[in-house]
Amino acid sequence: VKIVDPQKASYGVENPVYALSQLAQTTMRSELGKITLDKTFEERDTLNSNIVKVINQAATLWGMECLRYEIRDITPPRLISQA
Repeated sequence: VKIVDPQKASYGVENPVYALSQLAQTTMRSELGKITLDKTFEERDTLNSNIVKVINQAATLWGMECLRYEIRDITPPRLISQA
C-alpha cells in the first residue's frame, strides 16, 4: 500500500489500512466466485491483477494505491475437497 494523498488517507476513511484489507478480502471472494475451483489455481496471476484493479478504484478515493496483491494459499472447504 502506498499513500498518494495524505489528506484523503487521513480524512477519507477512518482506518485506511483496515478498510483496504477488508476490501481486498471481499474482492478476492468475489473474484474467486466467478471461476471454477480448477481454474483458480491456474489463473492466480490474473486473479491478483483483477483484485488490484478493483482495490485501486476505491483506494483512490482514500488517497491510497495498492501496488500488488498476492494470493498465497487457497484452502477449499473440507466438503469440496472430499468430493
